Amino acid sequence: MISTLGSAALIAGISGTWLSLPAAAQAPVINQYVSDSDPYPIPRTGAPKDAPNVLVWMIDDLGFGQLGAFGGPIDTPSLDTLAANGLVYTNYHTTPICSASRAALLTGRNSHTVHIGGHSAMSIGFTGHDARVPRGAGTIAANLKQAGYLTYAIGKWDHLPPEHSSQAGPFTYWPSGQGFDKFYGFLTYDADNFSPVLWSDHTPVQLPEDPDYHLTSDMADKAIDWIGLRDSKPDRRPFFMYWATGAVHSPHQAPESYRLAYRGRFDQGWDTVREKTLDRQKSLGIVPAETELPPRPEGMPAWEDLSADQKKSYARAMEVFAAQLTHADHEFGRILASMKARNELDNTLIIVIADNGASAEGAPDGLYSEFLMANGRYPGVEENLEHYEEWGGPDTYPHYPMGWAVAGNTPFQYYKQTAYEGAVHVPMIVSWPKGIAAEGEQRNQYLHAIDIADTVFESAGVEPPAEINGTEQIPFDGTSIARTFNKADAPSSRTVQYYEMYGNRAIYADGWKAVVPHRLKTWDFTTPPSLETDTWQLFHIADDINERVDLAGKKPDKLAGLVEIFQEQAQKYNVFPLANTGDAQRLQAKAAAERMAEHDYRWTYDGPVERIPEALAPPVQTHSFSVTAEVDLPERTNGVLMAIGGHNGGMSFYLEDGRPHFTFRNIDLVTTQLSSSEALQAGPASISLDFKRRQDGADVEIEVSGRTVATGAVPGPLPVFLFTSNETFDIGSDTGSSAAGYDGRFPFTGVIDSVKVSVEPSVK
Repeated sequence: MISTLGSAALIAGISGTWLSLPAAAQAPVINQYVSDSDPYPIPRTGAPKDAPNVLVWMIDDLGFGQLGAFGGPIDTPSLDTLAANGLVYTNYHTTPICSASRAALLTGRNSHTVHIGGHSAMSIGFTGHDARVPRGAGTIAANLKQAGYLTYAIGKWDHLPPEHSSQAGPFTYWPSGQGFDKFYGFLTYDADNFSPVLWSDHTPVQLPEDPDYHLTSDMADKAIDWIGLRDSKPDRRPFFMYWATGAVHSPHQAPESYRLAYRGRFDQGWDTVREKTLDRQKSLGIVPAETELPPRPEGMPAWEDLSADQKKSYARAMEVFAAQLTHADHEFGRILASMKARNELDNTLIIVIADNGASAEGAPDGLYSEFLMANGRYPGVEENLEHYEEWGGPDTYPHYPMGWAVAGNTPFQYYKQTAYEGAVHVPMIVSWPKGIAAEGEQRNQYLHAIDIADTVFESAGVEPPAEINGTEQIPFDGTSIARTFNKADAPSSRTVQYYEMYGNRAIYADGWKAVVPHRLKTWDFTTPPSLETDTWQLFHIADDINERVDLAGKKPDKLAGLVEIFQEQAQKYNVFPLANTGDAQRLQAKAAAERMAEHDYRWTYDGPVERIPEALAPPVQTHSFSVTAEVDLPERTNGVLMAIGGHNGGMSFYLEDGRPHFTFRNIDLVTTQLSSSEALQAGPASISLDFKRRQDGADVEIEVSGRTVATGAVPGPLPVFLFTSNETFDIGSDTGSSAAGYDGRFPFTGVIDSVKVSVEPSVK
């Protein structure tokens, strides 16, 4: 007979968790044959009885004054209803940028604690900035999963190292490695809503051929489907769903009907919108009655001083942003309606938050393509107006002007990436009918994204384990706010909170806040100011919620004390060393050059491969290069040899009806095509492309087996940093959108023996 210890070990092996039998249960009897053995009841793990579902909607780049429930000018009926039936938190804070906020929210630790002090795409080799979330920093999902929850992540997942975002993994920092059972979404800071590059777990998604496709609708469909999949078991497990829309980050894109519905709504201009929003906020009690608007920041003119063309262009950009938010609100409403029909809404804890305030990355005039800004180029109003009619549709990738970000953050100062309230003070709505008796009430306690995890654990009745992911779990930095659900006057548990993002930094302590206005032109990554000469400002936030009155000169001792607290917090939470975006870019460029040298500036692909992120691809978007494909051709061969980027900027080297073609779509959406006039014969061939950058463009040559078959030139401006954030590098097909305009993936119909890419060491 096997000993009782052996039986316990067997139970542990079956369940995956060390469980003991109930005290009254008799130890199993195990003999040679089942006929003279007695089985034990198979243990089942499960969440605590009546544990709620948890649904978190993380809205991207949403300002404090944009939702209807917060006095905003945009139609958000689903969220307004949710707020009317739940709680509005008026003093919720986050970090200044998306990656850091998501890491903080999901882990319950400060962003630098979990190594994501800024954006993961700009990770550098320091503890607080390397984008490697420690294994001991268990996420909400990892902790709830261990307690019996199903865990789902849908949408944006951009807080992972970019070089880890290919099919080759590693998958440690993907949702699957962070405690999520299922994932459907994208791995970059934004996505084309009409043709996104998506993943289902670790598998590339092929989008449906649907002219009405939109990413947010797709995400809502997936959420509804996954919630329903739990019906396959008689005892539905509760779920934790992290629903993270691309909305309302750029690109501001919405279905045409939503765009048309907002025509003319913002002709009144941003000054009037700010004033009306503040009036509504006062009437709602969202802000104190004595609140005044701060002055417009440098670079934001009065609306009445704008030209007719400026007003026309700027108003259209805001119409599309509003359309995108209203559309997202509608799709979230579909999820809520489906849960209500399933009788699951009452016992679902719903938390709606933003990752940071409204974004000014559209620069003063706005952008018809966000990737212009990413490459240091800013179109003027005249150029933007060339895209007026299609703005917000599939043929643009737009961002509104910075003035609308200021209006969207009413009544606060500034916007995303800074350390002012406009960046970090954002909306929060909570609903849980079974657990919250209050309806339509406000809560004013100071809280931060790091407090959400512990709040979820307390609400679910889950005690986080001492170990997670096979290692000791590091302490949480946040504290539950569940006591505020049914007690409006519960004291704030958070009395100190630091903020830092690429030199912009602040410290809050007991109603006071010190801020460094380090880099306020957040759309400019190339000219960072000096960190060493920064000066601090001081505000009494308890009385001056939007940082209008700088008291640094009047209260130097108070300021000195706050700066000392910041230094202590920065040391404790891995904030140092302080770095500019330019520093991060310089260090990344150095690392990229070292990797190129390790490759001897050559890459070889032995056959088709797809979805390589730009971070792992040969840097053909920024360097002179040559590519040679050794192939075996059938008659009238079609398909892609090499492609990178897509219709928002990219290039493709391909064959069509046997003829070699090269198409280059520049960052200003100007397309140049170079084609051979003759079709290639069937059989083996060596097909080459040579791309030589010069000051104002590039010279291109196509060769077949050493013979030149086409030459031409590509006009500038060429990208200096990237084509796009979300498209990929492919051999043998084109898995994203197309720079060349062919349909679908356009797979190569011949045989690719190898593709060799070589780049010149220096950028020109």
